[in-house]
Amino acid sequence: MGKRKRMKDRYRRFSYLSDIEGIKNAIGEMKGMFFPKQPLLNQKAHSACLETPPDEEWFIKTITDKILHHPENGMEYPFYDEPIFDAPLVGFVHGNDPIFDQYKEIIGSHHFTPFEIMKWQAENNGVRPPAPEDLSVVSFVMPITRNTKKDNAAAMDWPAERWAQTRLLGEIFSQTIVREIVTDLMGQGILAIAPDVTPMFNKQRYPKVGWASPWSHRHIAYAAGLGTFGVQDFLITEKGCAHRLASFVVNLKLAPNHTRPDDIHAYCLHYQGKKCLKCATRCPVDAITAENAHDKEICYQRVAQSLKYCNKNYHIFIYGCGLCAMGVPCESGIPKPLREKINNEER
Repeated sequence: MGKRKRMKDRYRRFSYLSDIEGIKNAIGEMKGMFFPKQPLLNQKAHSACLETPPDEEWFIKTITDKILHHPENGMEYPFYDEPIFDAPLVGFVHGNDPIFDQYKEIIGSHHFTPFEIMKWQAENNGVRPPAPEDLSVVSFVMPITRNTKKDNAAAMDWPAERWAQTRLLGEIFSQTIVREIVTDLMGQGILAIAPDVTPMFNKQRYPKVGWASPWSHRHIAYAAGLGTFGVQDFLITEKGCAHRLASFVVNLKLAPNHTRPDDIHAYCLHYQGKKCLKCATRCPVDAITAENAHDKEICYQRVAQSLKYCNKNYHIFIYGCGLCAMGVPCESGIPKPLREKINNEER
């Protein structure tokens, strides 16, 4: 996808036709199309020859600086240049962590391991694929801003305009900065790849899990210890569940910096026996229930209908909802009762 021209003083006209980047983004997400060519590995600058290869601190600083200062972290008219995201959380997980093999069973055989996607990148560059133990996955959480959360918490049927822009521009932005980081690393002779901007990435229905992709940023973030799942399937992190996620694989050994809870629902009030289910009351089509948790098919049907609404009212080509992630106790952090429990256990 090319660089999107952000509208400063007016709406787009006929966004069903004119919002080219939005259309490409939607099709690319489903079909693995329209992404720029992968950067080539600079084999003359072998990573083993680097005096100071990038370490955990480098990744945290680089990702944080890009999110806070990148010119593309900004909205369009009528919120031109408002930031899309606040400062991130960054985590690491070893490429040979057993959880990636478990995902093959839990999610399905279609879900890549870090080795599988890196093997594709290595073969494209005519080099031997690194061993799984020589890989790491970098995951990061990009919290949605206060204004966007406030607007979407007030919405009842369809997503608020700030949220719709965040859904589209935020995804394009996250892919942009990850491509920049991957390109930088490849230029240094370090194999790296962002799975969701390759032709290997696409979304489709699978028998076990319904609509899914071959690389789930949510599951990668859980593997990196950045959060646990809520009843609505969002990842609840230290900065809440109102966010977007991104991740990429790199041929470096990076040390995990967060502890991964064994309980995949450790930060969800409902699953911890506390009265809540606020996310269920926020859903306009009852896709979340105590009995069945999150019904992805009902949710998908509603999300698909939002495309017409967002085009007509906000003049951008995007679909989405996000109502169940805002106006809930886990919107901006781990709910207080569970945070207090975690703090007591850590003492």
